[in-house]
Amino acid sequence: MRRRTWIALGLALVPAAAIPLAAVAMSGGTPSFTREVAPIIADKCAGCHQPGGIAPFPLVTSEQISSRSALIGAAVQARVMPPWPPGRRSPAYVGQAARTLTPQQRATLVAWATKGGRIDGPARKPARPERPELRGGERLLDLRVRAAYKPSAPKGGTDDYRCFLLDPKQSGDGAVTSVRIEPGQSRVVHHVILFRVAPAQVAAAKVLDRGSSGTGWSCFGGTGLPAGDSSAGIADSLNNANWIAAWAPGWGGSRLPEGTGVSLPAGSQIVMQVHYNLLNGNGRDRSRALLTVAPASAGLEPLQTMLLPGPVELACAKGEAGALCDRNEALFDLARKYGPTAALTPAGLLILCRGSAATPRASAESSCDRRISTPTTIHVAAGHMHLLGSSIRLELNPGTARSRVLLDIPRWDFHWQNAYALARPVKARPGDVVRVTCRHDVGKRKRAGSGVPRKARYVLWGEGTTDEMCLGILQVTRG
Repeated sequence: MRRRTWIALGLALVPAAAIPLAAVAMSGGTPSFTREVAPIIADKCAGCHQPGGIAPFPLVTSEQISSRSALIGAAVQARVMPPWPPGRRSPAYVGQAARTLTPQQRATLVAWATKGGRIDGPARKPARPERPELRGGERLLDLRVRAAYKPSAPKGGTDDYRCFLLDPKQSGDGAVTSVRIEPGQSRVVHHVILFRVAPAQVAAAKVLDRGSSGTGWSCFGGTGLPAGDSSAGIADSLNNANWIAAWAPGWGGSRLPEGTGVSLPAGSQIVMQVHYNLLNGNGRDRSRALLTVAPASAGLEPLQTMLLPGPVELACAKGEAGALCDRNEALFDLARKYGPTAALTPAGLLILCRGSAATPRASAESSCDRRISTPTTIHVAAGHMHLLGSSIRLELNPGTARSRVLLDIPRWDFHWQNAYALARPVKARPGDVVRVTCRHDVGKRKRAGSGVPRKARYVLWGEGTTDEMCLGILQVTRG
C-alpha cells in the first residue's frame, strides 16, 4: 500500500552511471551535499520521506540520503519524483513551483548522484510544519479527537468509518480560511472529511456520540445525521456539499483561495469523519485539524464544495472467477459490510448520471455530467479514486469550442492526492456542463506490489479501500 510507483518501476535497479553526464556539465561539477543537495532534499523530499511518513523510506540523515543516491538520481531524472500528478493538459495551479523541481535543482541532484552521492557534512533538518498564519482578525482552532480511537472493521471487512464530534466553540459567525489536517496514524488513515454541523443538528450529533461505545460513532456513507434541508434533492446536496475540508494521502491542506471562506455560523460544530484502512494495521489514532477562522466582518465570499460522483461498474477480468464476480452478489456484499444504503448507491449513481438504474454494461471508463444552474466561479479542482484507479479528468463544456480542462491526472496514484487551486479561476455560466471521467484497471489485482487484494470480484462504488470511487471535487463561489 505504501510503496510508490517509482519503486514498482524498478528505478532502484538503475545504476548511477546510467544517468546522462550532460546533467553534470549543467551543474558545473560535483555539487556540495551540505550546501546544494541537502537543502533541496529538505525542502522538496523530506516532507514525505520521514519516519512515519507516507513515503516508503526516510531521507532525513546524510547517510540515508547518500545510500539512496542512485535511486534519487534516477527518479529525479525520470521526473517521477517529486510527484506532480497533473498532466500537460492541466492548467497552472497555485503553488505548483513549490511542489516541483527547477531545471537547476534537478541537474544538481542528478550530477551529485552521478558522482557517487558523496557527503561532505550533515543533512539539513526538514522544517517543521509551521502553525497556520493568522491574518487580520482571524483566530486559530486546534481541534483534536478527544481520546485515541482504535479502529476495527465489521466482520469480514477491512474498513472502518468513524465520526468524531469537535466543538470549535464558535460564539459568532465566521468563515474558515485555511485548514491543515494531521492524521494521527497516516498508515491506516485512508481519508478525512470535515463536515459542518448546523446548530439545529448539534443535539442529534451528541445523541449519536453518546449512544456509541468508545470515541465517536460508526458512520459509513456520511455522518449519520439527518439532512439539514429535507426538501433538497440529491443534485442540490451534491452542488453544495456540507464539507469544510478533506484530506487524503499526499496532501495536508492549505489556505483557501484569497477572498473566500467556508461559512461557519455561530453555534456550529464539526464532524471529523475518518476512514481507516485496516489492510495496513489498526494502531490507535488521534487525528487533528488546525483551522483559521475569520470573523463575518471580513466579508469573504462563501466557498462551497461541489461533488461530481460517477458510477463504477468493473467486471472481473478475463480468466478470473468467483462468487463475487456476479454483480448481485457484489451488491449483497456491500450491504453486508456497510449497511443496506450502500447497496443502493450504485443504482442512485446510474440514475443521476445515466437516467436509468437498468443493469449497465460494465466498463473500465465512467463519466458523469452536471449542468451548472447559476453563475459559478471554479477555484479548486480535485479527484478521488481508490487502488484500481488509472486516470481521472475534470472538464468544463467538454466537446465544445469552449472546452476547458480543470484537472487531468493521466496516471492515477492513490498515494499522491491533492486539491489544486487554479492560478486563474474559471467562470461558468448557467447551462454550462462539468464532467468527471474516470478510468479503472482491474488488472492491478494481478500486479505485485500494487497493494490491491487479489480476490476476484465485480467492483462497484463503495466505501471500502477494496471498493472503488469516481469522484470529482470542485470548490466554487456562486454569483
